[in-house]
Amino acid sequence: MEKKLSVEYTFKVLPFEVDFRGKITLPNLTNYMLVAAGCHAEESGFGILEINQNNHSWVLSRLVIEMFHYPEHYDEIRIETWVESVIRTFSMRNFAILNKDGQALGYARTVWAMIDQNTRKPVDLTQTAISEIINNNKECPIEKSGKIPFLSGEPHETFSIKYSDIDINHHFNSSKYVEHVIDAFTLHKFHKRDIYRFEIEYINEGVFGETISLYKQENPDNEFFVELKNENGQTLCKSRIIFG
Repeated sequence: MEKKLSVEYTFKVLPFEVDFRGKITLPNLTNYMLVAAGCHAEESGFGILEINQNNHSWVLSRLVIEMFHYPEHYDEIRIETWVESVIRTFSMRNFAILNKDGQALGYARTVWAMIDQNTRKPVDLTQTAISEIINNNKECPIEKSGKIPFLSGEPHETFSIKYSDIDINHHFNSSKYVEHVIDAFTLHKFHKRDIYRFEIEYINEGVFGETISLYKQENPDNEFFVELKNENGQTLCKSRIIFG
């Protein structure tokens, strides 16, 4: 099996993947990147079906996206992805979001862990096939995710985790975290501004039926922090959003 250090996948933005402005939503763009990551992993010998045979699974730990321009419905875009590095139990995978002519629309950085599905403990990635496709010569020109504070006070809103929120691991889907975080903002916020930078740190796994509390804090310069907590007060994720 030929293992490529960097790969590209083509997507066409469909009408049900855009918002009221005709621009792709951040959760759907996240899904594109998850598909690209999954395809590259599968082609390299450590996809989800392959590692499930050893009772292992991939979990997303961190995600940061910077977008200079959002593609619109029927636009053809390319998602390029590569693994920048592996540090024992974590792998750093990057993305370039390109238009059909290869011009950059944005970039993303992610951090992943492979876990044992029984113990929920991380696996040593240096002993896996992922080490064979590290591409440390290719740069990703955006900053890594920074420290995101915990929030307190009264929740901004609550919601329950439903059927459509659950992924193949029976937990809250990674892109659904993103969806619920950006749903904390009104349409008015998006009338004149786009999300320029989005950071999220995944901390605990949500499960079906849980009631989730959303906390929101606004800072100067269109910066916001959003945190999701479960019924026991455990933080599921922390997020930082900057509107450009």
